[in-house]
Amino acid sequence: MKKELIFLLVFIVGVFSFYVSAMQNESAIVEANVFAVFSPEDLVSIEVPDYIFLGNVSEGEVGDKIRVYVNNTGSVDVTITPELKNSGDDVFENLYFQNRQSGNNSVIYIIGDYSFDIAKPSSSGVRSEYFWMWLDLSEVNGITEDRIGEDEEIIFVALPKS
Repeated sequence: MKKELIFLLVFIVGVFSFYVSAMQNESAIVEANVFAVFSPEDLVSIEVPDYIFLGNVSEGEVGDKIRVYVNNTGSVDVTITPELKNSGDDVFENLYFQNRQSGNNSVIYIIGDYSFDIAKPSSSGVRSEYFWMWLDLSEVNGITEDRIGEDEEIIFVALPKS
């Protein structure tokens, strides 16, 4: 019985050794996309209307003032400067701006000389501000035909307020 027990023990050890030696190690490649931390402290982002209609204005007249809202959706105070995309436009080079009216002493600016500030949003993520805009064709001469649908692209350049 002792011989059988030793034989059985040797057999079990042999089978176990075979299985252990038959095992193999495997490896895997692990991949991940790692991104830098985004710093929202310096985010400049604004929203402007897609389209602004200034109404009907004739040569020699001043158009109605239109209230235009701009949203600061970034995370810093911004200074915004409207500019004509195509300088030299004989109509829209007479585009005027004014900050929120504060009596008769509010300063009026022509396009190219005007900029305004919007403070950074609170926790809501948006801060809205408005200004007045209009066409002043009172000094324009030489428009010889009606220009229905006259338009020009205005670029609102937004920079962090310095």
